[in-house]
Amino acid sequence: MDTSERRPPLADTQEFVAMWSATKEQHFLQELVQLLPALLGSEKLDDDQIEKVARRLVRALYLAARPEGGVHAAIDYLRETVVSGSS
Repeated sequence: MDTSERRPPLADTQEFVAMWSATKEQHFLQELVQLLPALLGSEKLDDDQIEKVARRLVRALYLAARPEGGVHAAIDYLRETVVSGSS
């Protein structure tokens, strides 16, 4: 094995994954922001309200996609955000 080819330190990989996840989240957020007024049947929501709901949905979708999560975890998360009024 050639010792001149070294793998990047784990921290670099973790930083890349974090950056990639944030980039994907921002992309999904932008997609949802465009769709939400039609999905919710309301053009009366302001941009901040739409973004708040979009962030919640992106988080719920991530939870649903995780092996230890699933749809049930996503629904629980959405229920908790409604009950607590958190963003």
